[in-house]
Amino acid sequence: MRVLSAAIAAIGAVVLALVGASPAFADGRDVDPGDSMYTINCAGDYDDWQLFSVAPTTAFSTAIGVGGGTSEFGGCAGQPAYDAFTGTSYYIQITFDGVASHWALAEIDVTTGVSTTVGEFAWDDDGPQPARIEAIAIAPDGTAYALGSGVLYTLDLDTAEVEAIDECIFAFAFAADPVTGEFYAVDRDGQVYRFDDISEGCALTTLGQLTHADLDLEDIDAEEELRGVFALQIDGGGTFWINVATREGLTQLWSFTTTTLGTPVLSGLFTDEPFYTSALLIIPGAALAATGANLGLAPYLAGGAVLLLLAGGAVLLVRRRRA
Repeated sequence: MRVLSAAIAAIGAVVLALVGASPAFADGRDVDPGDSMYTINCAGDYDDWQLFSVAPTTAFSTAIGVGGGTSEFGGCAGQPAYDAFTGTSYYIQITFDGVASHWALAEIDVTTGVSTTVGEFAWDDDGPQPARIEAIAIAPDGTAYALGSGVLYTLDLDTAEVEAIDECIFAFAFAADPVTGEFYAVDRDGQVYRFDDISEGCALTTLGQLTHADLDLEDIDAEEELRGVFALQIDGGGTFWINVATREGLTQLWSFTTTTLGTPVLSGLFTDEPFYTSALLIIPGAALAATGANLGLAPYLAGGAVLLLLAGGAVLLVRRRRA
């Protein structure tokens, strides 16, 4: 029996080690397994267009690279989008030259954090005209759209040229579901919309209002604590993620589904040191989606295998002792 006791003690030690090594679970949701989340800063203490990887459960952010440079008046990043057709990540690059603001389309390498400007958004109305674009979204087949100043546009990702389709809502938060290909938008006040057929124009279905004791976005005014919703992404499991700006110049990360608008979940403030961002990017985990594997469970599955081996060894030792 002393051999069995020793084996059980060894199993207990392994259990304690596994528990001690297991990740701490935060209050926020996690993205679909294999998906990855990023953000790009807006001015502040970092170089312009500094890329961060984001831990979705807490919004803790880790810098990647050193940003895209510095400008005299500071640069900002608007709604990003991922093109699954080409594997390219894009975002809205905003600059101010001391006289006027400029909105351009930019690519960003999420491995190095290096940005490349494609060009300023422009539309042809008796000659090229600059366009103010506030949000972009890309379908799984690579078809891209943009929202700006209450207009829905098609977007050419090679040239940054836009073409007006229809009058539409004012929204900074705009995204395509990477699985269904449906397009959604959330306005600053937290109204959630689904586009009926975006290729035909801005026919919308209103899904409802985001409501929460700490997320009062209706009828935002100067007295409110929050400034509104400024980015949207949808992960591979259908969870919606938004950036919500605060009056203190910081940004919160929230998540919800179309059936839980009344109970959105707060992950936390985007922080390394807390910073402001109006950009959010999710890149789908295509490899995991194909296999159905959940690597988040790997440490526990491995631990279970170790326990089974130890238990089998303990039984074998006891049998040998009895023999």
